[in-house]
Amino acid sequence: MAKNIWIVNEHLTSPDLSENGHSRHFTLGLEFIKNGFDVSLITSSFSHNPKRKNRLLGLMRIVDGNIRTLVLKGFEHQKSNSVIRIINWLLFFFLFFFAPFTRLPKPDIIILSSTPMLPVYNVLFFKWIYPDCKFIFETRDLWPLTPKSIGNYSDKSLFIRFLSHLERKCYTKADYIVSVLKNSDQHIKTILGNQPFRFKWISNGIDLKDFPQKQKMRNWAHLKELSKKGLIVGYAGTIGNANAMEYIVEAFNKYFINDQCYLAILGEGAEKKALQNLASGNPNILFFDSVKRDYLMSFYQSCDVLYLSWRNVELYKYGIAANKLFEYMYSKRPIIMSCNIPQNIVEESNCGIITEPENSSDIAKQIQEFNSLSEDERTHLADNGYSYLIKSFTYEKLANYYIQIFRELVK
Repeated sequence: MAKNIWIVNEHLTSPDLSENGHSRHFTLGLEFIKNGFDVSLITSSFSHNPKRKNRLLGLMRIVDGNIRTLVLKGFEHQKSNSVIRIINWLLFFFLFFFAPFTRLPKPDIIILSSTPMLPVYNVLFFKWIYPDCKFIFETRDLWPLTPKSIGNYSDKSLFIRFLSHLERKCYTKADYIVSVLKNSDQHIKTILGNQPFRFKWISNGIDLKDFPQKQKMRNWAHLKELSKKGLIVGYAGTIGNANAMEYIVEAFNKYFINDQCYLAILGEGAEKKALQNLASGNPNILFFDSVKRDYLMSFYQSCDVLYLSWRNVELYKYGIAANKLFEYMYSKRPIIMSCNIPQNIVEESNCGIITEPENSSDIAKQIQEFNSLSEDERTHLADNGYSYLIKSFTYEKLANYYIQIFRELVK
């Protein structure tokens, strides 16, 4: 079987490039290398999420670290809706055609991970040069459904119409479609109709050789003091529109002012200021600045239960793959998740409680329900999540699903 894999995504990161952010592709790449594959990562010098900036003297360079990485020039910007983001898409697309291919092994398989999707035309060009090369399209976000659902973009927008064109091109030209979202094959069917396609769900997960070993202790003294008084509900991550955090803040404003129940929110994001204004005057809601990933486990384990929430939109019926969900499960803390997501991991693993989305009254009710559980009942939920994670969502197992696809595509 052929062995050379290219993994293409503008926003991938690795210890060779940055200490920040999720490293799904780097971690998978290491597992592929362990199994005898040669891996090349191809990315931009700037990523807005996760935040990463690599200085380039020219337009591109190859970083020879743990995994060979081709870095193409990108410009820094602060907002996700900046026009510079679109310029970076175009620049990445253009520069990729002129990559130093003499220093990259000829690809047997190219994995293009969205977003963006414009490099599908680069992939098709390389497939023309290397006719035996196979194309795997990995979708991590369903675009343009995401900006339509969360950003309220119109179907008639030229931007959305262009994204729809790219989405269909990716689905129709891929030899295999992989998604981190469990039910996204249902969405793909709405795009392709009766056209057959090969699909596999390969979730995000946790790297047992990376995340746990790098964790460092931090003294969350204030949380420890509050824990002696009552229940601490914790959240760590982005504070953005999609996270719908205003509803749990409203729940605390209505039901938990001066009560023995506390909400600890750690992180940054576009909605943080508005959330702080909404929580103003409630001593039971605490905000913490974001910390390095190495200190997250100490925060999780300073809380009694961990919270996640999602908007009540069509997008989420196709699933979620938030990295913090797997970190929550690893921390051996129960989870309260506010969502309308079928076949979600919290329910399937029985590691917590589901509340109605965008419903502050139900969120409060379920927090009170959790508070009434015995210590043994809480421990049982936490152990369920940890066991389910170890059984199903380590990157060693997830990489093997990919390797099965490689063997199916390349004989």
